[in-house]
Amino acid sequence: MTDFSKIHTFFKPNTDVWLIFSCVAVPIFFFMRWIFRKFIFGAVKQKIATWVATIVLTPLIYFGLIYAFLFFISREPSSDFDKSKWLAGDKERRFEMADDIVDSKILIGKDTNQVKELLGKATSQDSSNQRWTYFVGTGGGGFGFLFHELSINFDKNKVISVTHSKIED
Repeated sequence: MTDFSKIHTFFKPNTDVWLIFSCVAVPIFFFMRWIFRKFIFGAVKQKIATWVATIVLTPLIYFGLIYAFLFFISREPSSDFDKSKWLAGDKERRFEMADDIVDSKILIGKDTNQVKELLGKATSQDSSNQRWTYFVGTGGGGFGFLFHELSINFDKNKVISVTHSKIED
């Protein structure tokens, strides 16, 4: 059986939302009134059009602003792998190239010497030398920091898999 008592709390925004709605609605109202005074003749039609436009546009703009804000803070920059940038560049920004290394499969089938030539010395290696880990920086992730690692797994001295791990702080 469905519990309909919780539906009303979902559609009941708190005070902050009403305050933001008001801050969005007031400029929209005056802008729409200014626009409709130029294009709609008749005071009653102007008022109706202004109120309808304000009521429709306010939630759309509110949710658009929320979406844009969340998109902006959670966006993670990325770029194509460039050996010279990787070796000479900022080690904290290498994570931007990590996804390209994984997606392009540039390391698959390469031996340990070829990997060292491309990426340099690993940050850590396991005791059997079958898993190398590169710390590739911090960044992205919205409200916290993400620590990025590039893990390379070897079998018989050849790369078999590469993963980009993101560890949230």
